[in-house]
Amino acid sequence: MHQEKQWEALPSLALANIFCRISITDRSRSVPFVCKSWARAAHHPPCWASMIADNHSPSPNSAADHAFVVDSLPSSLTFVDPFDGRRHPDPNRGVATFQGLIRRAGGGGAVTAIYFFPFLTAAGGPSNDDAILRVIAQRCPNLKHLSFHGSNSASQGAILEVIHSCNNLELVDFSDSPYFEPLILQELSNHCPNIRGIRRNGSLEASFSYQLTTGFPLLRTLNISNSTLVDKDLITIVSGCKNLCYLDVTGCQFLIFYMHIIKVASSRIASILYD
Repeated sequence: MHQEKQWEALPSLALANIFCRISITDRSRSVPFVCKSWARAAHHPPCWASMIADNHSPSPNSAADHAFVVDSLPSSLTFVDPFDGRRHPDPNRGVATFQGLIRRAGGGGAVTAIYFFPFLTAAGGPSNDDAILRVIAQRCPNLKHLSFHGSNSASQGAILEVIHSCNNLELVDFSDSPYFEPLILQELSNHCPNIRGIRRNGSLEASFSYQLTTGFPLLRTLNISNSTLVDKDLITIVSGCKNLCYLDVTGCQFLIFYMHIIKVASSRIASILYD
């Protein structure tokens, strides 16, 4: 009688392509300790190319879209902190751990998605935002998805290094970081022509809507929930972002006459979230 092969008998690369769909926490703490074959598979670079788990996704791109743009805050299905919030006060420890993750991916060229909050220095310690960003700029040229969530101390120079080096960026989560400013947006539009999704919560610059419409022609997904968005900027966005398919403006308390704007825009934009 033919005996069915067990999970541990699968080729290492096949197992690695399965393991990349679970959280970084499980990839680090659980998978390598199940059996020898799983431990070998956990050393394959595909396991570590992305920091998001995509096993919950109904379509190929939705995991990244949800993790970096659609979700208002990182959730347990997307960004899982492998250290459970126990960040180290020594800034070098986080940088070294982050570099270790890149080595597991077989080098930064294989890394596609980064959420670097878990590697930042613990509250009260010296900032290491710039050091981590410079590792990204130097070693991750093929990065597609980047989240600045939780980062507040990076210099403009370090952010620009990433933008100038990672020209394949598609999804950028600024969250409530202070980096969503005119020069950053201008350089992002100049050097990263494939941007299709942006998230920004919090304070908005006066010129941001014009920069979005003129600098990001491929923009399809925009989350500006819980921001200082006003009616004038909403009009600029819905009329100027021709390829927009998803727009989240929930929690934008400065909107006044937005219902009429949304009613008109809904005929062209498939999904608009508002309250």
